[in-house]
Parts: sequence; C-alpha cells; structure tokens
Amino acid sequence: MENKNKLRSKELLIGLRKITQAIDLHSKHLLKIAGITSPQLVILQELVDSISLTTSELAKAISLTQGTVTTIVVRLEKNNLVSRRRSGKDKRRIHISITDEGKQLLKNAPSPLQEQFTNSYYALEEWEQLMILSSINRIVSMMSAEKIEASPFLVAGPLDNDT
Repeated sequence: MENKNKLRSKELLIGLRKITQAIDLHSKHLLKIAGITSPQLVILQELVDSISLTTSELAKAISLTQGTVTTIVVRLEKNNLVSRRRSGKDKRRIHISITDEGKQLLKNAPSPLQEQFTNSYYALEEWEQLMILSSINRIVSMMSAEKIEASPFLVAGPLDNDT
C-alpha cells in the first residue's frame, strides 16, 4: 500500500510540474511572438471591445486590483499599445483606450492560455467540471495555499513584473 501511495504521489507531483511548465512555456511563447505578457494581452482584449474604460472599470472586468492594472497599463502605454487621458468631468479619473498599434498586435497575438483552458473545461460534463474543481481545491488546501491571492490568469509569477 505504501508503495502505491508513493507512486501516486510522484505522479501527482509530476502532473503539477507539467502544469507549471505549460504555463511558463506559454508565457514565454506569448512574450516571444507578441512581446507582451498574458495580463497585458487580457487588458488589450478587454479594451478592444470598448471605446475606453477607467482603471477601476478595467480592474473589475478582468479581476485584478487597480494597482496591478495601473502598473500594466503604464507599460502598455510606453509601448504605444494603449493611451490614457484624464476625464473632462473628473480630473481624478483616467480613461484608457487601445491604440491602433494595440489593435494590430491583438490580431497577431496567440490567445491566452486561460482561454484555451476554459474552452476545454466548458466542454466537459458538469460532473467532470465539479470533480476537477473539487480536486484542485483540495490540492490548494494540501499546499496551504488558501490565503494566497490569485487572479484567473495562467501565468508564472506576479502579474505586474517588468518584462
């Protein structure tokens, strides 16, 4: 019995490592192909469907903090992928818009890994979705990771690191 537990444990750890490596490889691929990170890509995708959004609207739409969004937007602005302008009514509000360069980059960029994952997840039967969700929640608990704040992005490391 102990041998079976060791084998299953090893298999589980290998599976977790493969997931981590897949996330890292996709992040590197996105950076190499498009020159941006997954969170930057998601922000551009959110902006392309809007005339403009405030920082708080954008943060809420993509489940990130305003501080993280601001850091990412500043980097995108430096690369001329978005523009920021102050509101005419309230100078404290900043409106963010995607530029033509940002739209062009989106046309050539690969999709974020979480989009591929969620499409596969949605295709599963409900019982399979619930089983996976339950298992992943158990793994989070087993790793004492319940209190770690996370957003729905499949990226390695912090979301607002300099790239």
